[in-house]
Order: sequence, then C-alpha cells, then structure tokens
Amino acid sequence: MTRDRMLAVLLLLVGFAALVSQRFFSFAADAPGALRTSVAVLGAASLLLGVWLWLRRSTERS
Repeated sequence: MTRDRMLAVLLLLVGFAALVSQRFFSFAADAPGALRTSVAVLGAASLLLGVWLWLRRSTERS
C-alpha cells in the first residue's frame, strides 16, 4: 500500500469513529452543542478527505 492509501484508510477510520460516537454513545448527549457540531464536522471532513485521497491515487495509475 502506498502512503496515500494508508493515510486514506486512517482518515476513513477516524471519520467513521467520529460519526459513530456522535450517534451511539451517551456522552454525546451531555456534551455542549459546539463540541458535538465540531466532532460531526471533523468526522465528515475526514471521510471526504479519505475518499478523495483514495480515489485520487486510483485515477493517477490509470
């Protein structure tokens, strides 16, 4: 695996973990709204960046 693919997998894992923690863990209900929003935004940004890195690397080889 190349460095870009490893970074993409790491970002995808971080993004999924952030979004799953928002949805399923009870501590999220007690957190302030700004913290919950920032976790959701960072999780979505991590997912998008991970997908972009994964797809960018695939299209450069073709």
